[in-house]
Amino acid sequence: MIPTNLSSKGQLTIPKKFRLRMKLTGRRRVFVEQRANGTVIVHPAPSILDIAGKLDLKRPLVSPEEERRLTHLAMARRTGEKLRRL
Repeated sequence: MIPTNLSSKGQLTIPKKFRLRMKLTGRRRVFVEQRANGTVIVHPAPSILDIAGKLDLKRPLVSPEEERRLTHLAMARRTGEKLRRL
């Protein structure tokens, strides 16, 4: 066990050893859980980088140019505009 301090505002300092192990950086959100026996558990909240690459895409990725062309086409259809060349 490593001792730490609780501030007068109720803020707890997580020792550097644990911050490094949990990959916690400034302003990173954490979840705090209290068990029935009084033990307090700190879990890092998932970041967007934790879920990157885990999404199951329904369609294949397209290039930015193709995405722009498809967006332009969809907007033209929606507004009834005449298509102009990109």
